[in-house]
Amino acid sequence: MTKKILGLDINEDSITAVQVKYLIKGYEITACATIKIEGDGGLDNALKQLVDKVDIESDVCITSIPGEHISFRNFEMPFKNPKKLRQTIPFEIETMVPFSIDDLVIDFVVNEHSGRNEVLAASVKKPFVSEYLTHLKDHEISPDILDIRCVPTAICLLKQQGIHSDGIFLDIGKKRTTMILYLKGHIVLIRTFASNNSPNVQSVSNGRNGINENGPEQVQYYYKRLFTTIQNTIHAFGCQRNMVICLERILFTGSGAFYPEIGNSIEQFFNIPAEQINLSRDNRIRIDERISEGWNPLLMDSALALALRDTKQGQGFNFRKDEFKIERHWFRENNKLRKIAVFLIIISFLLAADMGVDYYLMKERYKTLDQKVTDVFRQTFPDVKRIVDPVKQMKVKIREIKSSAISQPGISSGNTVLDLLKDISERVPKSIKLNVTRIIISPETLRMIGKTDTFNTVDKIKNSLEHSSCFDVVTISSANLDQTGKQIRFEMKLQRAK
Repeated sequence: MTKKILGLDINEDSITAVQVKYLIKGYEITACATIKIEGDGGLDNALKQLVDKVDIESDVCITSIPGEHISFRNFEMPFKNPKKLRQTIPFEIETMVPFSIDDLVIDFVVNEHSGRNEVLAASVKKPFVSEYLTHLKDHEISPDILDIRCVPTAICLLKQQGIHSDGIFLDIGKKRTTMILYLKGHIVLIRTFASNNSPNVQSVSNGRNGINENGPEQVQYYYKRLFTTIQNTIHAFGCQRNMVICLERILFTGSGAFYPEIGNSIEQFFNIPAEQINLSRDNRIRIDERISEGWNPLLMDSALALALRDTKQGQGFNFRKDEFKIERHWFRENNKLRKIAVFLIIISFLLAADMGVDYYLMKERYKTLDQKVTDVFRQTFPDVKRIVDPVKQMKVKIREIKSSAISQPGISSGNTVLDLLKDISERVPKSIKLNVTRIIISPETLRMIGKTDTFNTVDKIKNSLEHSSCFDVVTISSANLDQTGKQIRFEMKLQRAK
């Protein structure tokens, strides 16, 4: 079943939507659009334009909250059980914020690093979440997941091969820049820096080709201040943890990366490699030919990362919880349920057909077995002409045979085969070496064939059995050396007592 996923990236100056279609071997980008947020009512107007421009009807919608509305806290916990952490972290945060935790929506991720059980907690005010979701609901948008902007992009990058374990991810925007520090492949620090909408920043991201209206020197000066702030933030974080943080690579994107020298500026300042990201280069992602020409990774990677985000719990942040937890109504799921019902009906039909075939084959097998039993009965008891229930009739015949055998001479309830064998075993001395190889019992006689060590031993066995009340006469039919010449092979005939 094909599933459409919508990633909706909203920041202060624009809205970007990317829709992907989930395929068996990856994803296909089927729609994308970027709308500027301008003037009063900018967000509502931009959402209206987006809905008019792009068909955002999707099975799953994932969006995010800009980082400037989020409060982040880093601390260690003595345990890592998710249930205990959910119960404990709000009280830990309560000592760090100047307002009640009842007014906050809180989520967290756990990082096991250097033997520490570290928690990165994020909180946002409930009134903001409520207003944010109301704006989206007015345009019939109900996100399934509400993450933090840029976090899904960083997680998506960390899952790719070749990404260094220690580094930072920068989303350089027109009004704000978000920094995410990751160590050993885990996000440990998230910070957002305001640019105060300075002319320098506008010149950096004014166009796709980087139009420097204020001159390269002013642009370089702005980035130097920004990079210094980032460097100081990382240094302060390392001092708090009593460790030296050595970055290996910087990954960057955002509208600010339109400035052509941004990569060189980052490398020169931090003295480490810098790389502009492009999530669409992943082999699992295919872009529809109709939108490939208008695709711009600097503007659309954040929305694409949202669309690719894993919906499983623990794969990032999600503020759609508590009173904001999404409620799925019948009318929204009706189409899916119909498809599921059709699928179940088909499965039920196939199961019924399979059971019918099994029943038919089993019935035919029983007929064949019944015929074989009847044939065996006729061969065994050819005198019986009328066969109704061959199994039952065969049991009756067997009982008749047993009864007739017991009534024959020499056979009685007190002189059974077991009685004869027991008597022989008790009368032959244990010191005698005797190996009985064959015993033939008939109603009148018992023939015993075996091996022993000497001819005298054969006579001893005969003499010991002559005193038995079970036998009238005991005779030695034969006694000879065997092929080895070391043992005596003998045959003894015992006449059963009447």
